[in-house]
Amino acid sequence: MSSNEDILAKPLSLPCGAVIQNRLCKSAMTEGIADEYNRATDEHLHLYKSWSEGGAGLLISGNIQVDRRYLERPGNIAIDGNQDEEQLRRLRNLAEAGTKNGNHFWVQLSHAGRQTDPKVNKFGVGPSAIKSRNIAGQKISPSFTPRELDSKEISNIIHKFSDASRVLKETGFTGVQIHSAHGYLLSSFLNPNANKRDDEYGGTIQNRASFLIHTIRSVRKAVGKDFPVSIKINVTDCVKGGLPPEEAIELGHLLDQEGLDLIEMSGGNYESIAILDGSSKAHGDKVKEAYFLETSKSLREKITKTPLMLTGGLRSRSIMERIVNSESIDMIGIGRPLCGLPSGPKLLLEKKISSLPRYEDKIDFPLFLKWIKIFSIGKVLSRATTLFWCYYNEILLSKGEKSDEDGTRVKGLKAYNFMDKFDLKKASSLKGLNECEGLILNRKKK
Repeated sequence: MSSNEDILAKPLSLPCGAVIQNRLCKSAMTEGIADEYNRATDEHLHLYKSWSEGGAGLLISGNIQVDRRYLERPGNIAIDGNQDEEQLRRLRNLAEAGTKNGNHFWVQLSHAGRQTDPKVNKFGVGPSAIKSRNIAGQKISPSFTPRELDSKEISNIIHKFSDASRVLKETGFTGVQIHSAHGYLLSSFLNPNANKRDDEYGGTIQNRASFLIHTIRSVRKAVGKDFPVSIKINVTDCVKGGLPPEEAIELGHLLDQEGLDLIEMSGGNYESIAILDGSSKAHGDKVKEAYFLETSKSLREKITKTPLMLTGGLRSRSIMERIVNSESIDMIGIGRPLCGLPSGPKLLLEKKISSLPRYEDKIDFPLFLKWIKIFSIGKVLSRATTLFWCYYNEILLSKGEKSDEDGTRVKGLKAYNFMDKFDLKKASSLKGLNECEGLILNRKKK
């Protein structure tokens, strides 16, 4: 395929030898539908079968936690320690459901760190004892000062990542993505605002990246040279004092030496409202599409060995084609549109649509509540409505029901109320986590 029009349908060969059948990826989105022991459920099977049939060459799961004590949401899947036969069976079923269309299905492995959901555990962990503001999205809740990890605990977490990766390979997943973006644990070590350490994990970007680099090497050793290992990183934290551009470039250079198969470039964390809609105070504007294309340019110039994926606001087929053709981008990451239109990649590839829906332009508070946006919390909630709508639609798809395809049936306020109750119920149902002290989990009965 040599024509520009066919570039999105062109296969991508990875350094490890694996081949992805086209250039579209369903990027990671938290699902929150695991059971009381944080295991995969039948709902996951319905959801990922739908996305597999949607035509993307690569699916990446929502963040699956390597330490069950530190969850991003109560309904996360966790792979922590030895897995019993029931958990392994469920993972095999999930891997099978997510590869129905012959596509790749990678698991995004994560540790929530200081962004641990306080409904489950008020006391997260981080590089330093510095509280996260947690002002955006599902993080509209009290935040608590995390406990600083010691070196022994860091080594233990590295082993958790590699152990979980080994389980994923054995149960039929076709790759793994290490989550080092959006303010979670590995990402927080890179962030100067969060990392004030004076040991081998603090100070220079080389030191702050050492936790991540050791994790990559441990995972690679666990799965072998022929299994895809990727990473998700921030090209910008979208907050004052976050990862500086020159250090992001150096980070890219360091990662390019590690034999990775794909680097996904994204941005923002839950301390910044920018993660909700792509706005960036650093640029003084609101970018409507390809949020992080310009901010990633210098970094891309330093990455010469590793394929790159861009995620963030991409909707138009023409822009996707231009980016893959002329911007040194190998894959396009798509998230929120696939909650309403799971067949979106197939429709784009077959040229039946020219653009994915911009649900963020359709979903808002009802007219009688729009006044709330004059307040700070109202602005956050307003911009988060699309996020809650996505969560709601994932649940619809997981039950085999039709999604809100036109973005008009499930309004943001309804989705917010539903998801708030849904996550509270998930948190209260968790079992075997008595050592955690959460706002909901283990709450003392009056």
